[in-house]
Amino acid sequence: MSTTTPTRRLILIRHAKAEQPTPGQADTDRPLAARGLLDAEVGGHELARIAVPDVVFCSPARRTRQTWRSVLDGLTTEVKSQEGPAEPHPEVHYVPALYEAGTFDVIETVRQAAPSASVVVVVGHEPAMSETTVALAGAGSDPDAVQHVKNGYPTGGIAVLAVEREWADLAPGDGRLEQFVVPRAEGGGSIG
Repeated sequence: MSTTTPTRRLILIRHAKAEQPTPGQADTDRPLAARGLLDAEVGGHELARIAVPDVVFCSPARRTRQTWRSVLDGLTTEVKSQEGPAEPHPEVHYVPALYEAGTFDVIETVRQAAPSASVVVVVGHEPAMSETTVALAGAGSDPDAVQHVKNGYPTGGIAVLAVEREWADLAPGDGRLEQFVVPRAEGGGSIG
C-alpha cells in the first residue's frame, strides 16, 4: 500500500490593480480599478486552465475580495464554456492575518486547509505573495518563473506551485513552482 501524498496545487494570487487611495480612505477600503476588475476576470479564465480550487483563503481587504469575485466570475465562465464539471463552488475563508501577512502567516493559513483539498488558492498582497512563493519554491522549480517572481510580482499575478505533502506539514522549500502567470485583459502572459 502506497503512502505517497498525491500532488496538490497551491496557487498564490496577488490582488489586481487597485485605485489610488483617496484622502481619509482606509487602505483596507481601496477598491479595484476598472483595469483590475478586467484583469482579475482574465485571471479566472487562466485559473480554469490550471486547476479549479477546492478552498480559497482571502485577505478581507476590499481589493482582495473584489479580486477573488472577479477571478471566480472568469473561472465560472470558462468552466461553463468547456461544458466541464458543475459550476465551481470553492469554500472561501476571509482571513484577517492575510492583510499584513508575512511568509509565516501565509504558510500557517495554508496549513489549515482540509486534507481532502487538492487545490488551495490564497489571495493576498505584496510583499507576502512574492516572498512566500520564493520561500516555497524548492527543487524542480521552473527557474524562469522563480526569477520573474524575484524581479517583481505584478498585480493580479498568479504563482502555481505543486506540493507533494499534506497541507498541515507545509514548510519552506516544499513546493515546485510550475508557472507564473500575469493575466492582462489586453493579452496577458505567463512565465514558465
